Amino acid sequence: MAPGDRSGPGGRLGRDVEEAVRIADLAERLRAYRTALAYSYCFIIWASVMVGLPLACTAIMFSPLFTAIGPYYLGVFLSTVGMSIAISMGLMFYLMARLGALNASGYKKAPLAWSLAFSVPFALAYGILSALEAWSFMPVAWVPAGGVAFLTIGLTVENALVKEKLLHTRPFLLTGLLALAASVPVLYLASRPEACEYLVASKTAWTWMAGPLSAMLLASASYLIISFVVALYTFLTAERAVLRP
Repeated sequence: MAPGDRSGPGGRLGRDVEEAVRIADLAERLRAYRTALAYSYCFIIWASVMVGLPLACTAIMFSPLFTAIGPYYLGVFLSTVGMSIAISMGLMFYLMARLGALNASGYKKAPLAWSLAFSVPFALAYGILSALEAWSFMPVAWVPAGGVAFLTIGLTVENALVKEKLLHTRPFLLTGLLALAASVPVLYLASRPEACEYLVASKTAWTWMAGPLSAMLLASASYLIISFVVALYTFLTAERAVLRP
């Protein structure tokens, strides 16, 4: 048998090994692609639920129904924020589990990191504000808290995924930095003390400060834009996992 002849048992074994390597490489690329898709969908979920529900609750302020729940509105709003966080986390966990991205990396503490990142910052933010009675910041405290949550995931779980080449972008790190940057004008507006009065049928429906109200709207708009940009960027770069050399 000629040295270069691959028709014999040794040649077939070599071809089988090469084919196995190609299949394993393709499986790894597809795994990275699914991970990138799962992460891009996370930002769509966050923008839709975490921003959408509090924004819908804000709309109640400008409806005739507000007079019926006026004394309880702050509690309703904070409950809505809490429910939004819980629903968002539940949906993101479900999606990542379905796409095999929850434990994609070798980072064994990923589930714990996710749970702590999206609970501790919010609990601390609202706990500190309640203790200080800084009520004007309560409607927008989720903005910097969310930034810290995303940043934490970016420095832990996402970092492990990037090192293992299962993720070729840093969407959570980017979102965390952008959210913290957006928190500066949001918190500044929330601190403004100018009074605001809303009339319905020439009667005062509520009086509040214009700063926190405008800060709520700016916070929602900022997160929608940030989430859209990061989700689109992550989705478009997901192909790197398959097309990389």
